[in-house]
Amino acid sequence: MASSPLAADDLQPLLDEVSRFCSAEMALITIRPEMPASAEEISKLSQSAFEFGILPGDDQEPGVALWEQPDDVNAITFSIDALKQIASVNAGIALAWHRNALARFLAQAIGFHLTEAQQAPLAVSAISTGHHGLARGSLARWLHQRASDCDQSMLADWLDRNTHKTTVTAPPQWQDLIWPVWHKGIMSWQLLNRREVAVAPCRPQHGLDELDTWQVSASPEAGAVIKATPQQVSSMLILDALGLLAIAAGINQHGEALARAFASLRRQGGRIINQHSAVQTMLATIQQAQWEAEMTLNGLTRPLPGLSLKDLLMARQQLHPKLCLAANLVMQVHGGIGYMQDCGPEKLLRDQNMLRLQSGGIREIPLFIHAWGRYR
Repeated sequence: MASSPLAADDLQPLLDEVSRFCSAEMALITIRPEMPASAEEISKLSQSAFEFGILPGDDQEPGVALWEQPDDVNAITFSIDALKQIASVNAGIALAWHRNALARFLAQAIGFHLTEAQQAPLAVSAISTGHHGLARGSLARWLHQRASDCDQSMLADWLDRNTHKTTVTAPPQWQDLIWPVWHKGIMSWQLLNRREVAVAPCRPQHGLDELDTWQVSASPEAGAVIKATPQQVSSMLILDALGLLAIAAGINQHGEALARAFASLRRQGGRIINQHSAVQTMLATIQQAQWEAEMTLNGLTRPLPGLSLKDLLMARQQLHPKLCLAANLVMQVHGGIGYMQDCGPEKLLRDQNMLRLQSGGIREIPLFIHAWGRYR
């Protein structure tokens, strides 16, 4: 694929290639929603995405893979639209690729030099939050360099990876993690190999069937540790939120297509069901959610320095509940068959619900926004 900076004229042809990749390669292993892709299939697919240029490659040859050049508006447009297309085929794989690309971005920004093994597809992942939420308003005040002693205590607990276990949702083949940690009274980045952490597998989660979940803890002295700056932490949270929104929009794009196709074929009461007002209302609500997601993402398609963390978190707070409702309505349009695992809508709803809970969920976002707004 082309190297960055990406020319505007090259953007659509590249996205068309991503679309063909999703149709030709991804769809082959994800076509049956009741049968999650195996770890081996995801590894092969990720290697293909790596070779194709969707996943970041060698640090010496930067291109326009996911989150590889976030200061370039066309490259960040590519990342957002590519994640939407990937998520419209499979949200779990999209999340795995998003977090891998985010980890690669962080490693370069922070100064971690990844080995050849760590640069392999899916080898490294990133966690953007602590063991719970967004540290209420304490993180916002720390990012503004206004943290009080109470905030320091909150952050020390929030990023205590040794005492508290952190939930990690990732593909089974992950080997390394980058996450923020409270180290010797300051916030730092920690790069850890799987051998350096305590890992306890969790029971299968509600959605994102292609990924596994673990409870992970580690000593603050383990691995490589580098002091974190507010700008680095803010950039990570911005790109993570932007990726989650793009994936959520991709899920709903798939759901809307399923609902419209089914409603144009299914008959009830002597009529095709898309002629019934109740079904039309549900389809309109699904469409409205997609329109809001697209409009929001279009407004947030800017170079990383021009993006506001507050705007991204407000967008998550606003959109995720609506997109979860839309996924539920996709099931309702399908009637009883929508609850069957081999139909498709059931998985989309579970994936959308799980995506809403990622990166601290949305319960603490209002507290973060309130604290952030005081220092505008």
